[in-house]
Amino acid sequence: MSGVADELHQAVAGVLQEHGYGMTSRLVFVVELVDDDGELGLMRGSSPWDMPTWSELGLHQYAIADIQAAVTAARQVGGDDEGSE
Repeated sequence: MSGVADELHQAVAGVLQEHGYGMTSRLVFVVELVDDDGELGLMRGSSPWDMPTWSELGLHQYAIADIQAAVTAARQVGGDDEGSE
């Protein structure tokens, strides 16, 4: 898994830098996969590969809180809370 995580980190960091977002220090990801038979699977990981589990969990929770805040704000102003940012 560490090879996949490292390659994803490099790819995401490159794209973000091209768009002026700065340096990517850590990365957590959740990917829904579909196999040839149409079965769903889930892959999650982090980079660096030796990131402690609690740090990985903390980054996921931070992202969830950010999404929840955006949905709440959209609902407060009567906007569409199902759209993306």
